[in-house]
Amino acid sequence: VYVLPSSPVKQLETARSLTFLYHPGVVLASLLVFYGFSYRSYDATFYVVGILIQILYSVASTMMFVSQMMFNAKVSDVRMGGTYMTLLNTLINLSGTLPQTLMLWAVDRVTISSCVNYRYDVYHPPSCYMQKERCIAAGGKCQTDIDGYFVLIFVGLIIATFWRMKICRRFQSLQYKAVSSWHV
Repeated sequence: VYVLPSSPVKQLETARSLTFLYHPGVVLASLLVFYGFSYRSYDATFYVVGILIQILYSVASTMMFVSQMMFNAKVSDVRMGGTYMTLLNTLINLSGTLPQTLMLWAVDRVTISSCVNYRYDVYHPPSCYMQKERCIAAGGKCQTDIDGYFVLIFVGLIIATFWRMKICRRFQSLQYKAVSSWHV
């Protein structure tokens, strides 16, 4: 992947635009599973489209990585050696990993489930999120009403749209700052 040395952030945003095309594919696949189409057999077209979407995402991911490394190399202070670049890479890795961890944590919290078929001598049916064992002990079964995964996919799409429309230009202005403003 070729990145122009003067515009690594522009290349990064171009790659993010490609990943932005990836999200509707994920949403569509999620909706197919959500509405029960996962039990049907799919023809080869479904798999070819899925593989092409994954290839597009892989190319865009590589473009983002290369442009981030190019930006870090551009703004790194040579007096500090590789320490500053390592710090920048660590911050980028954390900013990519932390949202994923938070989303995995949030899935259970936004999932709406209810206890069904419980014994009627129990006055209040227990919540399945915090009291799954109590529901099962009351003879019930936890049933997922709204899966948190689909809620978070929708929220992520809204956040990505907001990012693309409002914050992207400010982010691109970082590449035009003087290199000396990045030095410690």
